Amino acid sequence: MNRLTELNEKQRTRLGAAALLVGSLMLAVGVIVAHYALFPATELIDGVDVPLQVDYLGWIPRGWQWVTLGQIIAFGGSQLMVVGSLFLWFVGRKLTWARATFGAFIAWIELVLLFGVVPSEWLNLTQGPLEFTSQRIAFTIPEWLVLGNQVDISFSVIKDAVSGAYNTIMLGVAIVFAYKIQDWGKKKPEAAAQQKQSVYGRPLVKGD
Repeated sequence: MNRLTELNEKQRTRLGAAALLVGSLMLAVGVIVAHYALFPATELIDGVDVPLQVDYLGWIPRGWQWVTLGQIIAFGGSQLMVVGSLFLWFVGRKLTWARATFGAFIAWIELVLLFGVVPSEWLNLTQGPLEFTSQRIAFTIPEWLVLGNQVDISFSVIKDAVSGAYNTIMLGVAIVFAYKIQDWGKKKPEAAAQQKQSVYGRPLVKGD
């Protein structure tokens, strides 16, 4: 992280502005794709299914796959915006009360995204279109591994396992990041000067 603080102010500003701009565009594109992909492909008119026309963005494909793709694009954009904000207003700059308040706001948004939005959308996807229910069996554990018993693993178990693993890993990442970020802006300790030695392996003193 100290390498980031070694960038000059012009480099940090350019990098932060670029990340913020690209992230904003990705967020906008992702939201639009996810929104219009939610519309049904057809509508019922006089008992007949006809293609549903949705203004000038109706060309966007429909279906949960495209909704998920739009959400992933939007999430990636949001992360670029967070990184851009850090470079523009925090990296290599003196911390003030105003910056600390704004930083706390960004951290709160990031935690809401990581621990609120992402797990919620995972459950919406698996409990909705993917139908990861307890009635659907994903696989059966070989009987010789479970003393001759039949143990079926449902898709619901997989859904909960992925959700639990994600939250555990992200919690660990958040803790490590919070610890490492304390070193931002701190100077590296100066390496001790190498002591010269004589041909006999003894340290040389000044004047020898």
